[in-house]
Amino acid sequence: MLARRRKVVEMSEDPLLGTEALCATHPGRPIVLQDVSVDMRRGVRVAILGANGSGKTTLLRCLSGSLKPVSGCVRRLGAELRHDRRALREHRRAVQLVLQDPDDQLFSADVTQDVSFGPMNMGLPVDEVRDRVDRALTLLGADHLAERATHQLSYGERKRVAVAGAVAMMPDLLLLDEPTAGLDPAGVVQMMAALDRLREAGTTVAMATHDVDLALEWADEALVVVDHRVVQGPVDELLADADLIGRAHLELPWPLALARRLELPGRPRNLDEVVGLLGGRRPEVAG
Repeated sequence: MLARRRKVVEMSEDPLLGTEALCATHPGRPIVLQDVSVDMRRGVRVAILGANGSGKTTLLRCLSGSLKPVSGCVRRLGAELRHDRRALREHRRAVQLVLQDPDDQLFSADVTQDVSFGPMNMGLPVDEVRDRVDRALTLLGADHLAERATHQLSYGERKRVAVAGAVAMMPDLLLLDEPTAGLDPAGVVQMMAALDRLREAGTTVAMATHDVDLALEWADEALVVVDHRVVQGPVDELLADADLIGRAHLELPWPLALARRLELPGRPRNLDEVVGLLGGRRPEVAG
């Protein structure tokens, strides 16, 4: 089970980023997302949930500016995103997207060179670039990898270095596409600990995933992609909606499924909360 500490963080009611009546697709394909209006607020952890192929990555690409919607728009701090070079360059300084496969983003010979690529392209002084690289690697728990060749990294290390490259840009919002996919349990713990450090340092994080158990324990809000649309709400409320989760081709998170089966009140997020609802008695597990 993922060990974590839920912290109270001041959350702004003003949307940091959002969409308004957004419709999106890819060339030669039918509509992937239709009439999507969502928002992300500063300090709020957001899990974007849906089955494979549901449109999670399409939504992330629209939010990052790399995919122009067919209709509707993306708004950052209330202003509509324009898809000209200058506006997109400014948008990507504030909103960074890290793809699922780190090899899609790592291309330099060593870790320091790769993480410094974005800040160097911004024309920042060398000392500032160095400070950003050091800070990003430390936040991702990857400072010991600074001098390593990228081709010598493990898959989990490459994932964290790819995130560090985005963090070095000092974005307001970090969008992650399946950041724990392909990681072993220890790698998942390392990644989630890194995301907690990023949030404590002031970066808002949203991740796309189909791991409902992880989403329930980590996120504050959920965006569930279902039938080309997106439903937004508190993560424990949406993930307890069996009809919604079924239509999204997902499964109820095990704490909520167990609470339902045992007819327990509330919406537990993990084993400790299940035990609390049982009055301190751990449930017996058959087998």
